[in-house]
Amino acid sequence: MNPATLRKVIETKLPLAFAVYERKDYGRVPTGIAKIDNLVSGVPLRALTEICGSSLASSGKTSVLVSLLSRATKGRYCALIDAGDSFDLASGRAAGIDFSRFLWVRCGRTIKLPPLEQAFKVADTLLQSNGFGLIAVDIGSLPEKVVRRIPLSTWFRFSRVVEKQSSALVFVEQESHAASCAGLVVRVQAQPSSLSGKLFSSLNLNVEIVRDRMKKPVRSTSEFSFQTQRV
Repeated sequence: MNPATLRKVIETKLPLAFAVYERKDYGRVPTGIAKIDNLVSGVPLRALTEICGSSLASSGKTSVLVSLLSRATKGRYCALIDAGDSFDLASGRAAGIDFSRFLWVRCGRTIKLPPLEQAFKVADTLLQSNGFGLIAVDIGSLPEKVVRRIPLSTWFRFSRVVEKQSSALVFVEQESHAASCAGLVVRVQAQPSSLSGKLFSSLNLNVEIVRDRMKKPVRSTSEFSFQTQRV
């Protein structure tokens, strides 16, 4: 049986076997970094996004997160679940985050749960509340051997829940773990490019779009200079 005949037989018995499912785009939240937004228009609403970078301080993932929160709080209530208790208020203030629209959850301080477990429980609670336009979960400072133990079923559950909400769910990690459950996966790597006094004033940011669910899988790299604000 030739391929064309076989396909016709399959389509007769299973009409949707070869149907292409196009997921609806409910809009995106710009990151505030023009070169990234030109590639993907920002992080998608009703989807799970991963922003990945190494554990080094100069990876660039935190800079992208802070810029995203700054842009998002201009018109949305946002939450940052900080598993490593590493968010810097001064940097957030300098970036322009509107703290009147910002909830900062610092894990591991009062509740006797492992930081990762606490972060995921809080994320689940906030997501179910449907009160935030963007929920970011920063687990980038936790050991990879711990994050790697998260079962795929957990990522799947998060992706299914956020699809029913009007929120963007963003995980900041060292490596991508959600696989096909993620609507967008961005990998960043940065190196300081200039020095102002004792502080780096700009970064050469290398961005790779590993996955974008609204399009065909993309593997593109863009190098550009990202200006930082002095604090």
